Amino acid sequence: MVSLRTTAIEEAYKQWRDAGGLQQGCPLCRNTPLEQFTYWKVIVNDFPYDKVAEKHHMLVPLRHVTEGELTEEEKQELQTIKPTYLNDNYQFIIEATHKTKSVPEHFHLHLIVVREL
Repeated sequence: MVSLRTTAIEEAYKQWRDAGGLQQGCPLCRNTPLEQFTYWKVIVNDFPYDKVAEKHHMLVPLRHVTEGELTEEEKQELQTIKPTYLNDNYQFIIEATHKTKSVPEHFHLHLIVVREL
């Protein structure tokens, strides 16, 4: 499978994962917010898509929930954040398919500013 990470970051991610990083609680819950809203926070991705991204953050709900468990209030705030804060600060929003998500039990969106190639 093709990766959006450089070999070095992909290897660091694999080592972290193989050492049990995902078994030590949700990394998205633990990550300190760069920006916080009522129901959402923006966090740094510890293993960014550095092949393509100059900046790679993630938008995650404050609650540890899947997309299907989002409340109407959380969905409504997401629809407010997208055309304002996200549009003003990022170029792309990426969502991995369920089979490729590292943390499928905590909904998250990848926020990207593309690297100049």
